[in-house]
Amino acid sequence: MSAPLAVVTGASGFVGSHIVDELLANGARVRCLLRPGSSTRWLDGSTAEIARVPLDRVEPIAEAFRGATWIIHAAGLTRARYPREFHEANVNATERVLRAAMQAGDGLERFLLVSSQSVAGPAAPDGRPVTEGERPDPASAYGVSKLRAEELTLLLKGRLPVVVIRPPAVYGPRDTAIYKVFAAVKRHVLPVLRRGGRFTLVYAEDLARAVRLALIEPRALGEVYFVGEPEATDYVEVGECVERALGTWAWTVSPPFFLLDAGAIVSEALGFLTRSAPLLTREKLREIRAGDWVCSSAKIRAQLGWEPRFPLEEGIQRTADWYREQGWV
Repeated sequence: MSAPLAVVTGASGFVGSHIVDELLANGARVRCLLRPGSSTRWLDGSTAEIARVPLDRVEPIAEAFRGATWIIHAAGLTRARYPREFHEANVNATERVLRAAMQAGDGLERFLLVSSQSVAGPAAPDGRPVTEGERPDPASAYGVSKLRAEELTLLLKGRLPVVVIRPPAVYGPRDTAIYKVFAAVKRHVLPVLRRGGRFTLVYAEDLARAVRLALIEPRALGEVYFVGEPEATDYVEVGECVERALGTWAWTVSPPFFLLDAGAIVSEALGFLTRSAPLLTREKLREIRAGDWVCSSAKIRAQLGWEPRFPLEEGIQRTADWYREQGWV
């Protein structure tokens, strides 16, 4: 019998490329759906098949899905200049991908949507982690767009073998977001955007293993899972781990919100002028202020037996080692 065929959208990205690595390491054939012009730097040297397919039309996507055992929809937009960009990339594109998946054939065993903790919103005011059974309450346009993508996916669970994974903030090798923390600490500055704010993280390889389990475990069918480390963390703890990993020290700097707001306005203006998505926006700050972003992964641990292999300290050290090898720090 031939190995299962996994078709992965967003395979050139940070999360998608780790999913590709995990699937290949466990014997799957992998077809990577990349937009024309997308980089293959994290895929070069692997045995994955590369298919250049725009996500703005159903027909070419459907052709790329033919014969798939598993479809992993990891493509999406996490930063945008305008809410409509989130809607197009995370809602409309998901609708087209789902329509294409309906034509994949009888061999399709799973359609997995990589969603986001942002769908659920922050934890309760008392600090209790948010769970899958609670009513979603997104605090940003990004979160709303991912919720709409989930709703489209789950509407089809009677016609497609769907499952949804909701990761919190993901970190690890290849990540350019947490890299900014490493770069700042290297310069002896630890930025703290919200003192006392707690959040859940997950190491990229641990997330990729959760995805694979959700593809092969029968109990996952039709389910939604948070995937994160069992213990919440905060900016200071992460920063101290980064300091130890880099063998350096850093001053903790917590700018007042009015300065952050001003910085966000400047960032948005530069994004408008350069036609690029800004990293810091006023909406992102509202999301940070909304509360603690802590979720519970008890459900996936109980149902699928998933456990994170890399605690925060080890994950940060492995990430730092990779950044050094790449010459990033």
